[in-house]
Amino acid sequence: MENIYAYKARVRSFEMSDREKILKKAWTNYFKLGVVSDDTRPVISTSWRRSQKYGINPNLVQAPICSPKVLRKKQEENKEILALIRPFMDDLFDIVKGTDSLIAFSDKDGVVLDLCGDSEIAINAAHVNFTVGVNMSEAWIGTNSIGLAMAQGKAVHVVGAEHYSITWHTSHCSSAPIKDPFTNEMIGVITLIGYVRSAHSHSLGLVKTAADTIVKLIEQKGIKKETYLLNNYFSAAIDSISDGIIIVNRLGEMIRINKIASHMLKIPLMDHVKWKLTDIEHLQPLSKYLEKAITRNEVILQDEFQLHNEEMYKILLTSRRIMVEGEHLGNIIILKKKKNKEMIKLSAKYTFSSLVGDDPGFKRAIKLASRAASTDKSVLIIGESGTGKELFAQAIHNESTRQTKPFIAINSAAIPKDLIASELFGYVDGAFTNAVKGGKKGKFEVANGGTIFLDEIGDMPLELQAHLLRVLEEKEVTPVGSNFTKPIDIRIIAATNKDLFSLVKENKFRLDLYYRLNVISINIPPLHKRKQDIELFVKHFLPTKTLSTGVLKCFYEYDWPGNLREMKNVMEQIEIFCDDPIVTEEYLPDYIKLQFEDKTNGESLYQSVANDTKKDTMIITLKNSKSVSEAANKLGVSSSTLYRWASEYQLNIKELIK
Repeated sequence: MENIYAYKARVRSFEMSDREKILKKAWTNYFKLGVVSDDTRPVISTSWRRSQKYGINPNLVQAPICSPKVLRKKQEENKEILALIRPFMDDLFDIVKGTDSLIAFSDKDGVVLDLCGDSEIAINAAHVNFTVGVNMSEAWIGTNSIGLAMAQGKAVHVVGAEHYSITWHTSHCSSAPIKDPFTNEMIGVITLIGYVRSAHSHSLGLVKTAADTIVKLIEQKGIKKETYLLNNYFSAAIDSISDGIIIVNRLGEMIRINKIASHMLKIPLMDHVKWKLTDIEHLQPLSKYLEKAITRNEVILQDEFQLHNEEMYKILLTSRRIMVEGEHLGNIIILKKKKNKEMIKLSAKYTFSSLVGDDPGFKRAIKLASRAASTDKSVLIIGESGTGKELFAQAIHNESTRQTKPFIAINSAAIPKDLIASELFGYVDGAFTNAVKGGKKGKFEVANGGTIFLDEIGDMPLELQAHLLRVLEEKEVTPVGSNFTKPIDIRIIAATNKDLFSLVKENKFRLDLYYRLNVISINIPPLHKRKQDIELFVKHFLPTKTLSTGVLKCFYEYDWPGNLREMKNVMEQIEIFCDDPIVTEEYLPDYIKLQFEDKTNGESLYQSVANDTKKDTMIITLKNSKSVSEAANKLGVSSSTLYRWASEYQLNIKELIK
């Protein structure tokens, strides 16, 4: 802020006598004759009208003061902001000292909580109750700069007879609101008050500068508090994560490590600051991976390593670079104990309530699946890719008596042929080269007591089909390389998108296994046979959007070879790229838009969709416009063009614009 000498040199006495007469006459015209003078600023006349509605007497002599109890409560509630603002009030007073001025801070309700200034004006102000505790809101004393700043939400000045109450006609006041920089809510108002005769051109600028500076300080203090809070939250968060978390700077020095990583790497929590992971002796088996993780982005590596000749780990190591404005600050490294669960799921999350559809064939499939859940018989689910076969399998499991036991999904086509036996049935120590020391449990043994879901069963090699049949009949497994068996209790649900009976005829699938699996058969209809469910799926996958008539036509005519999986993918694309509430054909994938052509009239479906979309857009625009010109302007066409379009589409403009 400028110093007192610079300020006083810039203060000038206006020829206020004429100005006072003009303002006084305007005030009299309004309150005596009810006429708003051209000399009255609109913001003032509007405030006068509000003040009249509040029922305030324009001849009010003294402003109302709140009780000592209320004042103490308000000062206590604003203790922190008062401590922050007081130095600014003192600085502002140092600038205007000797010019018959007061500096006041009032809270969000307009109650003055702190006051400083020249003694003469302070004594005179006290006669009209302008002191700590006075309520200066517009609803209590009418038009004044404090109440007006609160109402307008911006800096204002009120001079002489612009005040509603005649008591304040000798004063000029400039006020600026102080708003919370994070929520934009009103905190209070800072005000500079003086006599009309010494009104100066810089009072409004001074209070606005003070308010802006105070807001910046509040923001800085708030950021510090948020940073402290976030640091504590961050500490609690990373310590609650089940994976090991290490944060390193760009030199590879640790600056943070959580408890899990500390335990995994045997590094004391309090002694890790500025250590380089690659320099820690017992981490040498990991050093080459850590170096790659630090120098690359999103590295995913895995290997076995041993610490202190203790537990043998297989880990998954992931690294992500921390970039700020293009600068590499460091890396977050995630260490996860690898549990060898690729291609399997140990739990089922879907239930029958997750299955959406009104199609009779689909409902029949749900009814069969529900009945199947009450038994322990094998189930064969048949359906095209993407129809939701695993969802049905999980729902059956979650409805069965095995719901608390493991649910393991195995894709029969995804496991290499030379590994499928060991993956399903396990192996013993030394069964083959590179086998894990001590052997490993197979999926069937891990799923003991629960459900095995064999997806794409039609792709299972013939030699393994014989092993599977034996497991189903004997209810025991023989690990690879072993001479002994292990009893198991599992329920089998298989799924296929192929005609297994045709594969039987081609000698590609065992007939005895087919009958063993096909005790209960459930057929899930493809999406192209469930057209009545399309709008239901749209609402399920895209609840915040509305499809235009043209897009719906596309969806109904498209065959959806990828079924629900494909539709979900399309919905996700639309959600990403479409910001409009109504989805038009431009947001559809090209392979859907351009696939169709109406051969009867030579018009492509794409053109038909475009016409439907144009009509929809016109209807929506007209309904949300007050006039034809407004609607035409929104559409970027002339009014005559809009009338012509409306005629083409047989739209009644008068009915749409109301």
